[in-house]
Amino acid sequence: MFSLGPSSEPPAQSAEAASCPTPEACAAQLKKMVSDPKRDWIGQPQSPDDYANGTRLFAYRALRKKLTCNELKGAIEDTKAAASLLQSPRHERARALTTTVARELRTEQDRRCKPRT
Repeated sequence: MFSLGPSSEPPAQSAEAASCPTPEACAAQLKKMVSDPKRDWIGQPQSPDDYANGTRLFAYRALRKKLTCNELKGAIEDTKAAASLLQSPRHERARALTTTVARELRTEQDRRCKPRT
């Protein structure tokens, strides 16, 4: 996993967490997400530990300029969900990354998409 802070708890056992147990696996997961033309993973709920590994957030950052307006909207909603789940002190760095990525996504949305309602 991307190291976003110390953890005293075992990692989550979801499919995404299980597929990303090492930095190399996270990098492979990131590459797969970025190259996925369907992008159906956007906005799909995750556990706090899955968000905390940062893979999805880095994918949003990498794809920011390529996302459609609807995808940007889903990504922004997803970062809001992540922020609400990342309340543990051990998720502090992931929460900071979430805030940064959400701001970047909103800036891109404001630049290219109709006004939000």
